[in-house]
Amino acid sequence: MITKLLTRFLNKSYEMDTLAYKWKSVLPYNNTIMEKEDIDFLLKAGWWVQVSPLANSGSGWVCGIYKRGKKTGNWVTEYAKTYKTPHACYKWARRILEKELDI
Repeated sequence: MITKLLTRFLNKSYEMDTLAYKWKSVLPYNNTIMEKEDIDFLLKAGWWVQVSPLANSGSGWVCGIYKRGKKTGNWVTEYAKTYKTPHACYKWARRILEKELDI
């Protein structure tokens, strides 16, 4: 499941448009980035990925990979890294999660 989700971010069907990615075929709201199965898979495995732009325009993106604690259920940042594009963030997160989840 996670591979299906992250493959979308790595797929060549995205193009760079300033700092954001857009679909080549512009069909608003018809293409979902994260499906229910993807969300359920990550939550069940106890992992979550967050990618956010940094505060200063053009300064990059930060990616956090969170793991849910078994005893408390609290989310803890396991990994964090900054990149110039969100694409690079998701590529890095994919490599980390594939190792962690033995995918």
